[in-house]
Amino acid sequence: MKLLISIFKILFVLAIIYLIAALLGKSSYRVERESVINAPQKLVYNQISIFRNWEKWSPWAEKDPTVKNTYEGPDGEAGAIMNWTGDKDISGTGSIKVEASNPPNGFNYVLNFKVPFEMQSRGGFMLSAASDEKTKIIWHDQGDIAFIFRPMMMFMDMDKQMGPDFERGLFKIDSVCAGIYSEMKKVMLQDTLQKEMPNLQ
Repeated sequence: MKLLISIFKILFVLAIIYLIAALLGKSSYRVERESVINAPQKLVYNQISIFRNWEKWSPWAEKDPTVKNTYEGPDGEAGAIMNWTGDKDISGTGSIKVEASNPPNGFNYVLNFKVPFEMQSRGGFMLSAASDEKTKIIWHDQGDIAFIFRPMMMFMDMDKQMGPDFERGLFKIDSVCAGIYSEMKKVMLQDTLQKEMPNLQ
């Protein structure tokens, strides 16, 4: 009987400690990264706002080649949805929905995870012209932390967890967009030369 009482006392103390940690722990998080993309703003916007294009640069698609995506709604507009299913230990299952769009200046999304656990966050991309051929991009994501999980967040830094993925994503966006823009310039140069050829003869 004494042993049982001692166990209950220990559990009670642990519960109190957990409750205090939950009260003191962070109730929300925000992760943000920015970069300059070597391509015009409209081109960059099309690559990030159309979910089908995410397969070219998404850091999570790179990590999990088993991911399968389905799409709903109008491309790049409010209401567009991408659902995904992948390895439960890497990508899990979830969806991302365009909540509001302001082309070519950016858009906001709602991200819902279903597997391995339910979680919702909100984020978006903000774009501005750094020059005629370069675009500044800011990618952010933020969410609330459920009361029961706050003690665990004292040992987990969401910025360190998500930040590297954002940085990898921005790097790949630059690579994809710069490549597309380079090809566009080649085509435009060829068209210009063809138009000028009769004048040179």
